[in-house]
Amino acid sequence: MDQAKKEEFAHEFYSRQTVLKELGPKGQRRLAQSKVVITGVGGLGTVSGLYLALAGVGHLQLIDQDTVEVKNLHRQILYSTDDLHYPKAEAAANRLKKLNPLIKVEPVSENLNASNVERLLKGADCVVDGLDNMATRYLVNRTCVKNKIPYIFGAAIGLEGNLSVFMPPETPCLECVLPNLSDTDIHRCDTRGVLGATPGIIGAMQAMETIKVLTGMGSPLKGKLMVCDFNDMYFTNIEVTKRENCATCHGELGTLAAKQKLVWICGQETANINPEKPLNLNLTKMCKHLEDMNLNVRLRSQLALIFNYKNFEVSLFGSGRMLIKNVKSEKEALEAYKDIAKMVKFRQFFSG
Repeated sequence: MDQAKKEEFAHEFYSRQTVLKELGPKGQRRLAQSKVVITGVGGLGTVSGLYLALAGVGHLQLIDQDTVEVKNLHRQILYSTDDLHYPKAEAAANRLKKLNPLIKVEPVSENLNASNVERLLKGADCVVDGLDNMATRYLVNRTCVKNKIPYIFGAAIGLEGNLSVFMPPETPCLECVLPNLSDTDIHRCDTRGVLGATPGIIGAMQAMETIKVLTGMGSPLKGKLMVCDFNDMYFTNIEVTKRENCATCHGELGTLAAKQKLVWICGQETANINPEKPLNLNLTKMCKHLEDMNLNVRLRSQLALIFNYKNFEVSLFGSGRMLIKNVKSEKEALEAYKDIAKMVKFRQFFSG
């Protein structure tokens, strides 16, 4: 549509929120000029992403390393059965672009780690937490503290959820409030379970807090940790303070450990394997090569090729990253990666 029609469409699209005296046209312009990074497009990220897209955040960057599975569909609301096996970031971005054609939605199907976190969060006005593990949360937290980016924390499992807005140096950071936790210390969806409405509620509140931070509307949940128990609808806000010895807040810590080649995704029999150096593969040529080798290419998307190798489902991304599913151990995953890399001879398929 031309500029005049686009402005007319936007005026009507946002008409029911710009009439809010708390927001108004000025707040709407702030949203349009903002960039928000959502780290993880699962139960939390699909919901926060939906409401931020509909609110008119001008640039949404969606980061997720995984692909859509059947067990995701009961709570990850941007996906349908048509999206199965596709990269989550890509499927979510396609959906949001259809829901609001006025905004830019950028899919990033990468494993978020110490080697790329600075690059991926660069230029963000706000980062929204859609993660499911503490190691990556700490990595994001430290990057946000270093670059003074507001971090909208959220967590949801079972019938419980937490929410906070971390904006150091004004507020504590995540590691002031929840220090030194490992992933063995927290519940997982495959063991505790999760009702779809739980991340739905927390994700919607994350979107609300993000909009407040970006526009200056209301009072964001700064210096407070909201604890929600939906079993009896108990909500409470706990005042949180800085830890005097928090190394992150004092700038004494950089990022966490260097990039790991293999990242085991707990409870999913899935391994993410990063190449030694990022590649730039021509997926069109690679697809033909895989088919010539009689490997069953199940689907081809803009960001990945998904094919079967032995009993594994393999997602190969343009960077050379592989997501290998249905593996029983890290050793088995690394052996499969080595075999596939040797067979396909990556160097033949670099994009010029």
